[in-house]
Amino acid sequence: MTELDAKHPVATPRLTSSAQKLHPQSIHRSGAGQRAVLIALAGDIVVAAIKFFAGFLSGSSAMISEGVHTLIDASTEVILLYGLIVSRRRGTPAHQLGYGREVFFWNFVVAILIFSLGSGVAFLAGLRQIIHPAPIEGHTLNFTVIACSAAVEIIGLREAFRKSKHGRSKESLYQSLVRRRDPTSMTILFGGIAALMGLAVTTLGLLASMATGNAAYDGMASVVIAAILAVTAFKLATESKSLLIGVPADPEIVKGIIGTVAAAGSVKAVNGVVSVHLSPDQLLVAISVAFKPDLNTEELETAIAQIEAGLRVGFPQIVALFIKPQSPEHYAELHGKGAPVTCFARVQNIATTPYTSL
Repeated sequence: MTELDAKHPVATPRLTSSAQKLHPQSIHRSGAGQRAVLIALAGDIVVAAIKFFAGFLSGSSAMISEGVHTLIDASTEVILLYGLIVSRRRGTPAHQLGYGREVFFWNFVVAILIFSLGSGVAFLAGLRQIIHPAPIEGHTLNFTVIACSAAVEIIGLREAFRKSKHGRSKESLYQSLVRRRDPTSMTILFGGIAALMGLAVTTLGLLASMATGNAAYDGMASVVIAAILAVTAFKLATESKSLLIGVPADPEIVKGIIGTVAAAGSVKAVNGVVSVHLSPDQLLVAISVAFKPDLNTEELETAIAQIEAGLRVGFPQIVALFIKPQSPEHYAELHGKGAPVTCFARVQNIATTPYTSL
């Protein structure tokens, strides 16, 4: 037995663990995400009702399109809320790694809804107004509604920005959300930004219609809103698709995991690591480790359990952990000596990067 193992004996060694227990940190972050979604949902329900009221009174297609846009935003937030709740369910025999990816799936559904319903309805309403322009009335009411809607959207967007600042450091907001694998916050932020852009376009369309007396400009504004929604939906769908397929942990997390394992006195070398996000706050990690050759079976089991315990403390987001004892020679035989691995945009060798692959 190594000196490290003797100092830190482990009563019940395990080679692997189930994903049925979620760390409280995961639940806490889900709660914070739910709060942001609920704030956005309450605001959108109020704003949608006001926009429809003003649109029907004034006859503005852009305002009605904005009402549809906001109503769909509210519907998508209900879906996001459902996804956050069901993703916290524990694993079952049928789904042994839990339901964390429900978050990714329902965000993908939201993107499809924004594209098919929001963009489609706005485009058709704008096209009808361009072909058959209807006079617009109640400009004061329309601009009042736009101002109130903008205020509500800014409040919701401010909460989303406040939540997204946690752990962002100096990187951009978009880079932070991609790195954290947080599609719900990304959807709320993109949706809020798209809503403010839509309100700005609606204002310009109404002003142009007032100045020229041609209501077709209002229809053009509605078509532009449709394009904004389409671009937003496409970007969100692309991100959700990537998460559904499976993305690894952030390289800094992987580097920390490798460092923790390599520091164990029983470890000769870390051959490689595979990681995948099961949700924004849940990781599956598999590690190929070369242990010192003088360990017997019992000492090896104890060493593995000790490493696992250390990783659980240092990286509570790991909900499924697999440690594979493997010699460097066997690893190289299976995967090739210096097998290239992909670290986001760059391909490097195992020897020169902490971000390795099984």
